[in-house]
Amino acid sequence: MYCCVFFQDFANTIPGHGGIMDRFDCQYLMATFVNVYIASFIRGPNPSKVIQQLLALRIDQQLHIFNSLKAHLTEKGFLPALEDFMA
Repeated sequence: MYCCVFFQDFANTIPGHGGIMDRFDCQYLMATFVNVYIASFIRGPNPSKVIQQLLALRIDQQLHIFNSLKAHLTEKGFLPALEDFMA
């Protein structure tokens, strides 16, 4: 509770314990770090959010991502190559 000492003598209701801001100022800081930690390490990727972000891109950017993903999946063997369709 003593991470922020800016408001240490903020109130006189309980001597030496600061005021209401002394009780909660560090909670705001810790809540920010906890939120970043959960968003970065706990919560997994959400495919629907990725699709929403892709659809917000310009068409040329979407096509570049599509072609890159198609080339990657073809290289890994998950998609047949274009030559397989021609034969």
